[in-house]
Amino acid sequence: DMGPEGDGLRRFLLSIPANYQPDVAHKLILGFAGRDAMGDLMQRYLRLERIAQPDEIFVYPDPLFREFQGWGRHGGWLLGPHGHPAHGETDLNFTRAIVEYVNARYCIDTERVFATGHSWGGDMSHVVACFLGDIFRAAVPVAANRPYWFQQRNGQRVECVGNPAVWTFFGIADDAFLNAQAYPGEFGDLVRDFWVTERGCDGVDNSVPLELDPNSTCVQYTGCETDTRYCLYGPDTGHQIPAYYPETTMEWFRSF
Repeated sequence: DMGPEGDGLRRFLLSIPANYQPDVAHKLILGFAGRDAMGDLMQRYLRLERIAQPDEIFVYPDPLFREFQGWGRHGGWLLGPHGHPAHGETDLNFTRAIVEYVNARYCIDTERVFATGHSWGGDMSHVVACFLGDIFRAAVPVAANRPYWFQQRNGQRVECVGNPAVWTFFGIADDAFLNAQAYPGEFGDLVRDFWVTERGCDGVDNSVPLELDPNSTCVQYTGCETDTRYCLYGPDTGHQIPAYYPETTMEWFRSF
């Protein structure tokens, strides 16, 4: 428990290695939940800890249930200043407070703090990679919405903080957004375009293929200020994480 934090008691699941060593600097991985899910469910769903190493600590924050205009009542994340109707700073502050809380109590390598998440948690992973880029080294968002949270009302792009690496995953047959997209994979492409521009890459047509899965198109873009990658996976996986997500994500995080 974090105690009262603006609009409710904030909780997160903290997973420490069984043989925690206080003199070893640990990587810190935050896994953000999808709609109406809590941290304990995301721990099981993301499956990251099945291949965990002794120097890795995991945190799975619980979202608050709130009323969202036009959406109803859901457990979900406030996605920064431009994410109407899911706009607000509370969950960004909560995330920063979590990192500070864990860092004050455990030996954390502050240069190796990572974020990942699925669906609404994928949104949140994108958002913290931008607005909290001073504390995160890399992020792996999966099955996120279109990047409405990166568009100011005057049409201007947001200004991100820091320079984390980002590896975006999106399903070519994502049935959660099927009727909202102009073409299959559009929402993934839109977020990809944001990061390719934000990281100063050579453009979406300049990339190196990543051989992960014959049913996925995965690439690493060239000329980027920091590692920028994209996987358009599927089609059988739909809106869910692809089978290779846990291993791929943890191997990439460990590369930093």
